[in-house]
Amino acid sequence: MKFSEPPRFSFIFKTVVFALLCWFIVDRLFFQNDFQAQWAFFWQSIKPRNLYLLALVLVGMPLNWIVETWKWKILLRSQQSFGRLLKGVVAGVTTGFVTPSRTGEFLGRVMYLEDAEPVRAFLLSSMGGIAQSVVTLVAGVFFVSLWNSDALFIGMTTGVGVVFLFFYFRFEIINNKLSEIPALEKYQLFIPEDEFPSVPVQFQVLLFSLVRYTIYLLQYVLVFMFFGVSDSFFALVVHAGAFLVALTFSPLLPFLDFSFREGIALYIFRNFSTNTIGILTGVSFIWLLNLVLPAVIGYFFILKRKPLPVEEKYSEIKGEVKEKLEELIEQEEEDEDEE
Repeated sequence: MKFSEPPRFSFIFKTVVFALLCWFIVDRLFFQNDFQAQWAFFWQSIKPRNLYLLALVLVGMPLNWIVETWKWKILLRSQQSFGRLLKGVVAGVTTGFVTPSRTGEFLGRVMYLEDAEPVRAFLLSSMGGIAQSVVTLVAGVFFVSLWNSDALFIGMTTGVGVVFLFFYFRFEIINNKLSEIPALEKYQLFIPEDEFPSVPVQFQVLLFSLVRYTIYLLQYVLVFMFFGVSDSFFALVVHAGAFLVALTFSPLLPFLDFSFREGIALYIFRNFSTNTIGILTGVSFIWLLNLVLPAVIGYFFILKRKPLPVEEKYSEIKGEVKEKLEELIEQEEEDEDEE
């Protein structure tokens, strides 16, 4: 089932995304957060000796989305240019930013697919998200066990990790169930068996997810070092790893999700550091860098997106069919008048 974008829908969609994006960012920074205090602390923390930490954190942002694009390209088995797929991934950050658990990412990604099948894009995007969660939870078992010896925390992380791992490697079960539903089969609302990612491809996706996880983990470690939370690299790795596990359990909208991020960060670091402003500023900085900035860039990609050749051809054919139908109706009316 191919995806087309009527002009009216396009205008409404872009307007709604813009309004939600602005509201979430403004609400988070100025209504639900002491942004001025964090901004002042940020400038106070800048010193010549620690600027390299900030530089490394900044470099992590484009690397993060480049790795995600390679993962997306592998899942799609696409021959499209890397640049176009990258624009789709960043546009997906924008649409995901205004939906719970970023479930709307596929909407932005499908805009830059030549063979635009939203259902296939949604399922493959979900599969990539599950792969990322698998890596976070499997690695998180080790970090959580070092952070807290409580069997409940370790058991929950292990149990959820096993469930995610099962569904990742048996994702075809969901796909097959979809194909058995007559209404969904009629419109091909599933991935054809010959297009489903093979096990070797799934392992490749897990590898890219691990690389992306490592980048994300190091960003948190380095930003906490920059803001003086601690100088212990290993201890920060453990706490950041436990923090990322906790983020996996947040099914909230971005502005609510951020409040969850702040609260859980203070909880995880409660017995490790008293630098509350450093912890909160670090979480805010990563949120702005890895989500808000790409979401803003992605919105401009959505605005500037040009129709694909196949869409232009579809519009031409649609126009020709419409003209032909109008001619036939006029001809019938003339024949009736003559009779």
